[in-house]
Amino acid sequence: MAAPGEKSFRVLVYHTSKSVVTVQHAFRAKYAKDPPTDKTIRAWYKQLSVQAESTHVDACVWRELEYRIDVCRVVRGAHTEHI
Repeated sequence: MAAPGEKSFRVLVYHTSKSVVTVQHAFRAKYAKDPPTDKTIRAWYKQLSVQAESTHVDACVWRELEYRIDVCRVVRGAHTEHI
């Protein structure tokens, strides 16, 4: 089982280089043990990307809600009880 620090290191290197070989070389140099397979690296990257995407969507929804509340304040004064 990979430690969280090792997993995040792999995903970060893959994101910046887009090269599995670069990730494997960097992992071997940093941790002095056998690197993960290319399948594993891509799977972790995909998993993290999906999580980041959902977090981004959540942030967009909150920003839109804040914007609508601000519009209500400007148009109708500070009355936001209907929201």
